[in-house]
Amino acid sequence: MEKQIGIVGLGRCGMPAAKKYIDKGFTVYGYARREEVIVEFEMAGGKHVANPAELARRAKTVIVMVLNDEQVIDVVTGEAGLLKTTGTDSTIICMATINGENLKRMDCACRERGVRFIDCPFTGGPARVENGTLTLIAAAPENELDVVRPVLEVIGHITYAGPEPGMGQAIKHCNQLLVTTIHAATIELILLARKTGVDPKLVCDVVGSGIGGNDYFRLLAKGILENTSSPGGMGQLWKDVNIAVTSARRHNLPLLTVNAASQYFNMAVAQGLAAEDSARLMDVLEKMVDPAQKKS
Repeated sequence: MEKQIGIVGLGRCGMPAAKKYIDKGFTVYGYARREEVIVEFEMAGGKHVANPAELARRAKTVIVMVLNDEQVIDVVTGEAGLLKTTGTDSTIICMATINGENLKRMDCACRERGVRFIDCPFTGGPARVENGTLTLIAAAPENELDVVRPVLEVIGHITYAGPEPGMGQAIKHCNQLLVTTIHAATIELILLARKTGVDPKLVCDVVGSGIGGNDYFRLLAKGILENTSSPGGMGQLWKDVNIAVTSARRHNLPLLTVNAASQYFNMAVAQGLAAEDSARLMDVLEKMVDPAQKKS
């Protein structure tokens, strides 16, 4: 296996992924825009390049870990995108969560150039990147997936979604429907605990240890109650919940719970919180209940 890889997007999960590959002896080429991110990446041993096209010249396998549809399209097919220089014996792995139609467009663009394309969103969050235990949801012809399987297994465990591009995304969209509705329910649970006079931490400990508990609830509740980071960014979850809503509408499904949950995230972004940690969604609900309330 060639121990050389490119990563576009050195954010919440991209940076720990780059560091994991570096620790495993890979030469890692990366592209990011923010200077502080570039500095951190290079201090970890990564090699930063000027744009995705330059990255594709250096590495045959490239992981795309950017935020949204527009960024994926630009990274793959833009003026300085990967396809400007990617060779025919190369693979682009899309780990971003995006709309299925755009994922299929990128797959077609790559195949027209003879480039392998793997639809591979994931779930697990930054901590599981570091532990190499992400759940990777891969959709591609099996023989193509096998080419990069050793690379992917550095950061997680592969669930095969089938040969058709977009099926990985479809599974991830279902996952994010549940994540974002748990998120909405968690902030409501904490508010109810506060208003009824019980200790919210005690309530979250009880719920987290019971039949309704799950990893996401426990991590998010901790982030809210201790004012620390949670598994997701606000802008990321806002994008994901609205992808789930869009998919539901496309199939004429009411899905009332996720539609309601999306409104919290829409309000957060409207209030300028897109760059915040998603645990700050609690602030949105508190302002709805008591607009004059100041955060302690």
